[in-house]
Amino acid sequence: MTGRDRLIVALDVGSVDEALRIVDELAAVRTFKVGWRLLMAGLRSGGLDRLWREITAGPRTVFVDLKVPDIGNTVASVVGDLADDPAVRFLTLHESLQGRDIAAAKAARGGRETPYLLTVPFVSSLDAADLAAIAPAEAARGVTLDEWILGRAEAAVASGCDGVIASGDAIALCRGRWPKHAAPRVWIVSPGIRPAGSRTDDHKRSTTPAAAIAAGADHLVVGRPVLNASDRAGAAAAIVQEIDDALGARP
Repeated sequence: MTGRDRLIVALDVGSVDEALRIVDELAAVRTFKVGWRLLMAGLRSGGLDRLWREITAGPRTVFVDLKVPDIGNTVASVVGDLADDPAVRFLTLHESLQGRDIAAAKAARGGRETPYLLTVPFVSSLDAADLAAIAPAEAARGVTLDEWILGRAEAAVASGCDGVIASGDAIALCRGRWPKHAAPRVWIVSPGIRPAGSRTDDHKRSTTPAAAIAAGADHLVVGRPVLNASDRAGAAAAIVQEIDDALGARP
């Protein structure tokens, strides 16, 4: 995969019209992420069907980032519905899902390969200082953040998840557990991506595009550094170039 294949631009905006303008500006981007904010905006004002048709025109794909939380039957139904659309490449599942529910979600794809199911062991807006509040019993036993992330990721992958959302140092941690050329393939999708010199915003565990690729990420999710740029297409192109340069430098 080239840099263009690996970049995912997050459409974390407050209206369908704004999302449509961004998709039009970023004609070279091949994958867009649709999450809760845009979904709610579309439900209030309409236009989601038009946006979906625009995003999926040609070879483009969608990352549905809803961290789907519900009973197993509902989650499986969502996966089954999305599996009918080959444009849906990734779908996030809620980290609280039980193993049997993850397995049922994967089975709902039938013989289809996508959507690839991803788990989020620990969001990028948290770091080791937050672990005691998230998992007090484990933290009291001395469980480290790396052990916590890897344990949750291993359980989800063993149950049927196809990959993990990993940021910062967790990228290399997860790639070390699941080498790139080992079978089955485990996708690593990395948020919290910030070009050198950019604000980290609310990401406590951010990294540059080049560092994320060097650590083993397959795809990079970028939102505000592109969305807030005066030249969005130029910002996206610069990230793609940095990814390609990193791929050329990586063994």
